[in-house]
Amino acid sequence: MLAVSLASAGICAFGPLSAQSGRPRRIPVSKTGQSAIGRTRGRLQIAFDDLDLRFGAPIYLRLIKDQKRLEVWVQKQGREFVRLRGYRICGTLAEVGPRQAGASAWQPEGFYALGPNSLRPGGVAYLGINTGWPNAFDQAQGWRSGTSLLQAGCAAHPHFGLTDQDLEEVYTLVHGALTGGQVSVPLHIFPFAMGPLAMLTHRRGPNAAFWRNLEPAWQAFERTKTPPQVRVSGRRYVVVSN
Repeated sequence: MLAVSLASAGICAFGPLSAQSGRPRRIPVSKTGQSAIGRTRGRLQIAFDDLDLRFGAPIYLRLIKDQKRLEVWVQKQGREFVRLRGYRICGTLAEVGPRQAGASAWQPEGFYALGPNSLRPGGVAYLGINTGWPNAFDQAQGWRSGTSLLQAGCAAHPHFGLTDQDLEEVYTLVHGALTGGQVSVPLHIFPFAMGPLAMLTHRRGPNAAFWRNLEPAWQAFERTKTPPQVRVSGRRYVVVSN
Protein backbone atom coordinates (compact mmCIF):
# COMPACT_ATOMS: atom_id res chain seq x y z
CA MET A 1 0.00 0.00 0.00
CA LEU A 2 2.84 2.38 0.76
CA ALA A 3 4.40 1.85 -2.67
CA VAL A 4 1.03 2.60 -4.28
CA SER A 5 0.59 5.82 -2.31
CA LEU A 6 4.07 6.98 -3.33
CA ALA A 7 3.37 6.32 -6.98
CA SER A 8 0.07 8.19 -6.84
CA ALA A 9 1.92 11.15 -5.30
CA GLY A 10 4.31 11.26 -8.25
CA ILE A 11 7.28 10.02 -6.20
CA CYS A 12 9.46 7.19 -7.46
CA ALA A 13 11.04 4.86 -4.89
CA PHE A 14 14.20 2.78 -5.32
CA GLY A 15 14.64 0.30 -2.47
CA PRO A 16 12.40 -1.80 -0.23
CA LEU A 17 9.37 0.40 -0.96
CA SER A 18 9.51 -0.81 -4.55
CA ALA A 19 10.97 -4.24 -3.81
CA GLN A 20 8.81 -5.89 -1.17
CA SER A 21 8.47 -9.64 -1.50
CA GLY A 22 5.05 -10.94 -2.51
CA ARG A 23 3.53 -13.99 -4.18
CA PRO A 24 5.58 -16.08 -6.62
CA ARG A 25 4.79 -15.17 -10.22
CA ARG A 26 5.70 -16.11 -13.75
CA ILE A 27 8.15 -13.79 -15.53
CA PRO A 28 8.32 -14.60 -19.26
CA VAL A 29 11.76 -14.50 -20.89
CA SER A 30 13.06 -15.19 -24.37
CA LYS A 31 14.51 -18.53 -25.48
CA THR A 32 17.95 -16.99 -25.07
CA GLY A 33 17.11 -16.05 -21.49
CA GLN A 34 15.63 -19.48 -20.79
CA SER A 35 18.81 -21.15 -22.02
CA ALA A 36 20.97 -18.88 -19.86
CA ILE A 37 18.86 -19.63 -16.77
CA GLY A 38 18.98 -23.35 -17.48
CA ARG A 39 22.79 -23.35 -17.65
CA THR A 40 23.21 -21.17 -14.57
CA ARG A 41 20.57 -21.97 -11.96
CA GLY A 42 22.22 -25.11 -10.60
CA ARG A 43 25.60 -23.42 -10.14
CA LEU A 44 24.01 -20.53 -8.29
CA GLN A 45 21.97 -22.86 -6.09
CA ILE A 46 25.21 -24.28 -4.68
CA ALA A 47 26.36 -20.77 -3.73
CA PHE A 48 22.99 -20.07 -2.07
CA ASP A 49 23.16 -23.34 -0.11
CA ASP A 50 26.70 -22.59 1.08
CA LEU A 51 25.49 -19.32 2.63
CA ASP A 52 22.18 -20.76 3.91
CA LEU A 53 20.22 -18.52 1.54
CA ARG A 54 17.01 -19.19 -0.36
CA PHE A 55 17.11 -18.88 -4.14
CA GLY A 56 14.30 -16.49 -5.04
CA ALA A 57 14.75 -14.34 -1.93
CA PRO A 58 14.92 -10.55 -2.49
CA ILE A 59 18.24 -9.28 -3.86
CA TYR A 60 20.04 -5.93 -4.04
CA LEU A 61 22.53 -4.87 -6.72
CA ARG A 62 25.22 -2.30 -5.92
CA LEU A 63 27.55 -1.13 -8.67
CA ILE A 64 30.77 0.80 -7.88
CA LYS A 65 32.04 2.42 -11.05
CA ASP A 66 35.67 3.25 -10.24
CA GLN A 67 36.21 -0.29 -8.89
CA LYS A 68 34.47 -1.78 -11.94
CA ARG A 69 32.49 -4.05 -9.62
CA LEU A 70 28.86 -5.17 -9.44
CA GLU A 71 27.86 -6.68 -6.08
CA VAL A 72 24.87 -8.97 -5.52
CA TRP A 73 23.41 -9.06 -2.02
CA VAL A 74 20.66 -11.48 -0.91
CA GLN A 75 18.24 -11.12 1.97
CA LYS A 76 18.78 -13.71 4.67
CA GLN A 77 15.94 -14.84 6.89
CA GLY A 78 14.76 -11.71 8.62
CA ARG A 79 16.00 -8.32 7.40
CA GLU A 80 19.74 -8.11 6.67
CA PHE A 81 21.30 -8.76 3.27
CA VAL A 82 24.52 -10.74 2.80
CA ARG A 83 26.88 -10.58 -0.15
CA LEU A 84 26.57 -13.47 -2.57
CA ARG A 85 28.76 -12.47 -5.50
CA GLY A 86 30.97 -9.73 -6.90
CA TYR A 87 31.33 -9.36 -10.67
CA ARG A 88 33.93 -7.40 -12.62
CA ILE A 89 32.60 -4.81 -15.03
CA CYS A 90 34.86 -5.53 -17.99
CA GLY A 91 33.36 -2.98 -20.39
CA THR A 92 33.09 0.50 -18.89
CA LEU A 93 34.66 3.93 -19.05
CA ALA A 94 37.24 5.06 -16.51
CA GLU A 95 35.43 8.35 -15.84
CA VAL A 96 33.06 8.80 -12.90
CA GLY A 97 30.12 11.15 -13.08
CA PRO A 98 26.44 10.81 -13.99
CA ARG A 99 25.23 10.19 -17.49
CA GLN A 100 23.68 13.37 -18.89
CA ALA A 101 22.17 14.64 -22.12
CA GLY A 102 24.95 15.12 -24.63
CA ALA A 103 27.22 12.64 -22.81
CA SER A 104 25.72 9.45 -24.17
CA ALA A 105 28.94 7.45 -23.85
CA TRP A 106 28.95 7.71 -20.03
CA GLN A 107 27.23 5.23 -17.74
CA PRO A 108 24.63 6.45 -15.22
CA GLU A 109 24.92 6.94 -11.47
CA GLY A 110 21.99 6.94 -9.07
CA PHE A 111 19.14 4.71 -7.95
CA TYR A 112 17.22 2.43 -10.31
CA ALA A 113 14.74 -0.45 -10.10
CA LEU A 114 14.71 -3.60 -12.26
CA GLY A 115 11.30 -5.10 -12.99
CA PRO A 116 10.01 -7.81 -15.34
CA ASN A 117 10.27 -5.49 -18.34
CA SER A 118 13.95 -4.87 -17.58
CA LEU A 119 14.94 -8.36 -18.72
CA ARG A 120 15.90 -8.24 -22.38
CA PRO A 121 16.81 -11.05 -24.79
CA GLY A 122 19.62 -8.88 -26.12
CA GLY A 123 20.98 -5.38 -26.42
CA VAL A 124 23.91 -4.58 -28.60
CA ALA A 125 25.21 -8.05 -27.76
CA TYR A 126 23.96 -11.44 -26.61
CA LEU A 127 21.98 -10.70 -23.44
CA GLY A 128 21.15 -7.64 -21.38
CA ILE A 129 19.15 -6.05 -18.56
CA ASN A 130 17.77 -2.53 -18.91
CA THR A 131 18.93 -0.43 -15.93
CA GLY A 132 15.92 1.90 -16.14
CA TRP A 133 17.92 5.00 -17.07
CA PRO A 134 16.70 7.74 -17.21
CA ASN A 135 14.69 7.57 -14.00
CA ALA A 136 12.52 10.35 -12.56
CA PHE A 137 15.55 12.11 -11.04
CA ASP A 138 17.47 12.03 -14.33
CA GLN A 139 14.49 13.37 -16.23
CA ALA A 140 14.03 16.18 -13.70
CA GLN A 141 17.62 17.28 -14.48
CA GLY A 142 16.89 17.18 -18.22
CA TRP A 143 19.18 14.15 -18.67
CA ARG A 144 17.95 12.04 -21.56
CA SER A 145 19.39 9.86 -24.31
CA GLY A 146 19.42 6.17 -25.24
CA THR A 147 18.98 3.23 -22.89
CA SER A 148 21.64 1.92 -20.53
CA LEU A 149 22.12 -1.80 -20.01
CA LEU A 150 23.86 -4.38 -17.93
CA GLN A 151 25.05 -6.25 -20.98
CA ALA A 152 26.94 -9.35 -22.03
CA GLY A 153 30.16 -8.46 -23.78
CA CYS A 154 33.16 -6.46 -22.64
CA ALA A 155 33.07 -3.95 -25.51
CA ALA A 156 29.88 -2.48 -24.10
CA HIS A 157 30.12 1.34 -24.16
CA PRO A 158 27.92 3.14 -23.23
CA HIS A 159 26.60 0.18 -21.26
CA PHE A 160 27.99 -1.80 -18.30
CA GLY A 161 29.60 -4.86 -19.87
CA LEU A 162 30.14 -8.20 -18.13
CA THR A 163 31.43 -11.48 -19.49
CA ASP A 164 28.75 -13.71 -20.97
CA GLN A 165 28.90 -16.10 -18.01
CA ASP A 166 28.73 -13.33 -15.41
CA LEU A 167 25.80 -11.60 -17.11
CA GLU A 168 23.98 -14.94 -17.33
CA GLU A 169 24.35 -15.26 -13.56
CA VAL A 170 23.08 -11.73 -12.90
CA TYR A 171 20.19 -12.28 -15.32
CA THR A 172 19.29 -15.55 -13.54
CA LEU A 173 19.50 -13.92 -10.11
CA VAL A 174 17.23 -11.03 -11.11
CA HIS A 175 14.77 -13.40 -12.80
CA GLY A 176 14.78 -15.68 -9.73
CA ALA A 177 14.07 -12.81 -7.33
CA LEU A 178 11.27 -11.45 -9.51
CA THR A 179 9.64 -14.87 -9.93
CA GLY A 180 10.05 -15.36 -6.17
CA GLY A 181 7.82 -12.34 -5.58
CA GLN A 182 10.16 -9.34 -5.38
CA VAL A 183 8.28 -6.49 -7.04
CA SER A 184 11.49 -4.90 -8.36
CA VAL A 185 15.21 -5.30 -7.74
CA PRO A 186 17.02 -2.13 -6.57
CA LEU A 187 20.13 -1.29 -8.60
CA HIS A 188 22.18 1.44 -6.91
CA ILE A 189 25.05 2.82 -8.99
CA PHE A 190 27.77 4.75 -7.15
CA PRO A 191 30.83 6.48 -8.63
CA PHE A 192 33.09 5.14 -5.85
CA ALA A 193 32.85 3.67 -2.35
CA MET A 194 31.47 6.70 -0.55
CA GLY A 195 33.35 6.56 2.75
CA PRO A 196 34.44 9.73 4.60
CA LEU A 197 37.94 9.85 3.06
CA ALA A 198 36.61 9.39 -0.48
CA MET A 199 34.00 12.09 0.04
CA LEU A 200 36.70 14.45 1.30
CA THR A 201 38.81 13.68 -1.76
CA HIS A 202 35.86 14.41 -4.06
CA ARG A 203 34.51 17.42 -2.15
CA ARG A 204 35.08 19.77 -5.10
CA GLY A 205 34.31 19.66 -8.77
CA PRO A 206 31.26 19.74 -11.03
CA ASN A 207 29.80 16.50 -9.60
CA ALA A 208 30.45 17.15 -5.89
CA ALA A 209 26.90 18.26 -5.02
CA PHE A 210 25.38 15.32 -6.92
CA TRP A 211 27.65 12.85 -5.14
CA ARG A 212 26.78 14.33 -1.74
CA ASN A 213 23.16 13.58 -2.64
CA LEU A 214 24.07 9.89 -3.22
CA GLU A 215 26.14 9.51 -0.05
CA PRO A 216 23.31 9.03 2.53
CA ALA A 217 22.08 5.90 0.72
CA TRP A 218 25.58 4.44 0.67
CA GLN A 219 26.06 5.13 4.37
CA ALA A 220 22.62 3.74 5.25
CA PHE A 221 23.39 0.39 3.63
CA GLU A 222 26.86 0.21 5.16
CA ARG A 223 25.30 0.80 8.58
CA THR A 224 22.37 -1.62 8.40
CA LYS A 225 23.10 -4.01 5.49
CA THR A 226 19.54 -3.30 4.36
CA PRO A 227 18.91 -1.43 1.09
CA PRO A 228 17.57 2.00 2.02
CA GLN A 229 14.28 3.37 0.82
CA VAL A 230 15.14 6.14 -1.63
CA ARG A 231 12.65 8.42 -3.31
CA VAL A 232 12.82 11.23 -5.84
CA SER A 233 11.41 14.45 -4.44
CA GLY A 234 11.63 17.40 -6.78
CA ARG A 235 15.16 17.41 -8.16
CA ARG A 236 16.79 15.43 -5.33
CA TYR A 237 17.11 11.92 -3.98
CA VAL A 238 15.84 11.51 -0.42
CA VAL A 239 16.56 8.54 1.84
CA VAL A 240 13.25 7.81 3.56
CA SER A 241 14.39 5.20 6.07
CA ASN A 242 16.02 1.80 6.42
